[in-house]
Amino acid sequence: MDRQLAKATRQHTREHNSSLVLRTIYDNNEISRAELARLTKLTRTTVSDVVTSLIERGLVVEVGPGTSTGGRTPMLLSVLDDARHLIGVHLRSNDLCGATINLRGGIRRRVQRTIPSGDSERVLPLICDLIDELIASATSPLLGIGVSTPGLIDMTAGIVRRAVNFGWQDLPLREILRARYQLPVYLGNDAHMAALAEYTFGASQNRQNLVVIRAGQGIGAGIILNGRLYHGHDYGAGEIGHIVVAENGIRCKCGNFGCLETVAGTGQIVRRAQQIAAEHPESALHRYAPDIARLDLDAVVRACADGDEAVRKLVAEVGRYLGAVLAGLVGILNVERIVISGQVARFGEPLREAAVAEMARRALPTLVQRTEVAVVEESPDAVLLGISALLLNYELVLQRHLVGAPLREG
Repeated sequence: MDRQLAKATRQHTREHNSSLVLRTIYDNNEISRAELARLTKLTRTTVSDVVTSLIERGLVVEVGPGTSTGGRTPMLLSVLDDARHLIGVHLRSNDLCGATINLRGGIRRRVQRTIPSGDSERVLPLICDLIDELIASATSPLLGIGVSTPGLIDMTAGIVRRAVNFGWQDLPLREILRARYQLPVYLGNDAHMAALAEYTFGASQNRQNLVVIRAGQGIGAGIILNGRLYHGHDYGAGEIGHIVVAENGIRCKCGNFGCLETVAGTGQIVRRAQQIAAEHPESALHRYAPDIARLDLDAVVRACADGDEAVRKLVAEVGRYLGAVLAGLVGILNVERIVISGQVARFGEPLREAAVAEMARRALPTLVQRTEVAVVEESPDAVLLGISALLLNYELVLQRHLVGAPLREG
């Protein structure tokens, strides 16, 4: 037993050293073996052995001589960005997009599928069809597959506990995909993945306590606390779209009445704008959507930018509803930065001003004043980048301790 324990300990030490050296090379872009030894506090012999192994695995390459400080000219090492690829899939309300992504979050290939309206049974076959295409075109060994979807996602078990948009209840999605593709599979909530992307690749990289709100047709939040993704006891942290904010409001798809999504989601914003257009012939909305039935969010955004008074009031109301929920987040979590993203973020400063004013009215002013609130139009690849951060964290330990769970999938 002691011999087995010693063997296991040596194996664990080798894996730890390999991950430490690889992550240090990754973080420094180009680095010498001597500098690696200094930063990792490993012996030069250990570093040399680990580097040799990483080169043999095709993960690390020698990129050329560095600057000599008096002795031998050092040879610089770098992680080969395309040594491995991963597949990311992002499910949205009406479509899904997938991409082959390299070790630096670079998109190498992108594909998309439209989800037929009301045909939730087609979603899973479409996911497999999309992944099949990406695998067939892959040019590097694959690390794994990451899938992001709205809803309650049990990341540890790999189960979609509930995804209202697709009618999924306790769907063992990881097991289904792993059996088909024989690759590691990770699942994540879309708002959580957007938060990982902002924390890993975005403007909030130095913020250890962060909330990212994705406000579109649905509304969710990703929460980073002390540098780790917080997903809650039942993986429902950030389900702010189903907090009731409007008493006697309209029925939400979740079954309650007056949820945040029913007053601040893009679907309701467009419906309210259609009412405004019907009641106000002089509205700027008519410039961008002569046919009220075809009025879309883009027309509402442009009318707001033109200063249409009724539309501005609508945007301010949306901001106030968001602010009411954000006040609770500030009072409970005391995070340093809140980012409002998603389609609703296109309204920009008028939305931010209304949200901050409502936060100040509902939460301790000192905390609100010390909380930075930004409205940032989300990159089309934000969720895919979050998925890539998740896989890089668990498969190669290349990202900053993003999450405490799930256990490593593979």
